[in-house]
Amino acid sequence: MHVGSEEEMQQRLAAMPIQHSMRGLFFNSVLDVLRLLEDESAVKHCLESTGETRYLDFFSYPTSTYVRLLYTAANLLGTRYGGFEGALRVMGARTIMKFLDSAAGKALQLVVEGNPQRLLNNIPVVHRMVMKGGECSMKWSSPTGGRLTIERISAPAPFIEGALQAIFDATHVRSAKVASRQIGPLDVEFAVSWE
Repeated sequence: MHVGSEEEMQQRLAAMPIQHSMRGLFFNSVLDVLRLLEDESAVKHCLESTGETRYLDFFSYPTSTYVRLLYTAANLLGTRYGGFEGALRVMGARTIMKFLDSAAGKALQLVVEGNPQRLLNNIPVVHRMVMKGGECSMKWSSPTGGRLTIERISAPAPFIEGALQAIFDATHVRSAKVASRQIGPLDVEFAVSWE
């Protein structure tokens, strides 16, 4: 099934538990990317697709609403960024940068002191802080490589790939590689490595 199609989005929504929620910060990150790369009419269109007029950063909203917002935004940005998946990577990177600029993100950066392994080890903790639902774990195969597994993931894999690449960029890691592998309907494993 084609990532980004209406059918694929509906399958993702049907498999997602109804009680899953996430912080408005992530909704606003997508809207900020649209403001930066498109215009206010694109923002308005995306808000209309969710039935909301705005999101508050620290309030929780249904993850299913986020999926609708993300798919609408990626389809709007797709022509500019190499299609749906390219737009997802851009939005993933921008979203993680917004998180790292937030109070919680700055606190996390103090804890990890620019160490990519420490940062990746804390992703499951951050995941539990900002999302209700799904599981996230990190397993290491070497000091500079391992697998991040996210079960019942809200966003398609390219979005998370963009976010992980931005984490490597933020910690000034050289020769970073991120590759994803679907291991279930909403479960993805991300192989990460660097030199």
